[in-house]
Amino acid sequence: MLPRDPLTDDEFDELDSFLLDVEGVDASMGIAMLDGFFAAILSGPKTILPSEWLRWVWDTERGEDSPVYESLEQAQRVMGLLMRYMNQVAATLIEAPEDYEPLLMENPNDGHPLPVIDEWCTGYMKGVSLDAAGWLPVTVGHPDWLSTITLYGTEEGWEQLELKAFSEDEHRQRAAGLGDTVRKIHAHFLQQRRSDAARGVTTAVRRQPIRNPEKVGRNDPCPCGSGKKYKQCHGSSTRLH
Repeated sequence: MLPRDPLTDDEFDELDSFLLDVEGVDASMGIAMLDGFFAAILSGPKTILPSEWLRWVWDTERGEDSPVYESLEQAQRVMGLLMRYMNQVAATLIEAPEDYEPLLMENPNDGHPLPVIDEWCTGYMKGVSLDAAGWLPVTVGHPDWLSTITLYGTEEGWEQLELKAFSEDEHRQRAAGLGDTVRKIHAHFLQQRRSDAARGVTTAVRRQPIRNPEKVGRNDPCPCGSGKKYKQCHGSSTRLH
């Protein structure tokens, strides 16, 4: 499953801009956090459906708020970009894991750029939290694999980070190792999933194809991921979120 329809640079910028300026929510993910979030939910032991993960993209604190769209066309456009980006990350991790690298912002740092990894790591840990029990073989069995991500992506880690006071070189080394961490964890759980499949072990949630929603019926699930019918949510005649 190679990424047949990866986002163009313009589409990537379009999605980034929407996440930055989205109306109706106060705690939506930025593009770096989204990348870490996708890396985690695509690497874990179970399938996480859009109806479960999408609400956290818009409301990282409670998973309750949803964006206000200008039109149905804009809602479908944004959903399509999100799904294509997720498929792009998934395809890379499965078919060309050596090409996967986390999307990190940079601090100019007076001409000596420093990677900013807090947001990416926070997104990754948010993804882990959606299936905390399933991730126990790593979070408990191999906590060293997640050491950098938990340092930069959790409140407890931030407290430790202040005490450690890494040098710029140490920080860069930590950032440089994130890609290897993602590949290791993805390979670990991929082997587990394949072993389960070979033994006929299935989960309650079956993997569904992620598609660009071109048309939404009034009785179809709303593309925002709320779980409601479209006519009762974003298709309401009184308000289009």
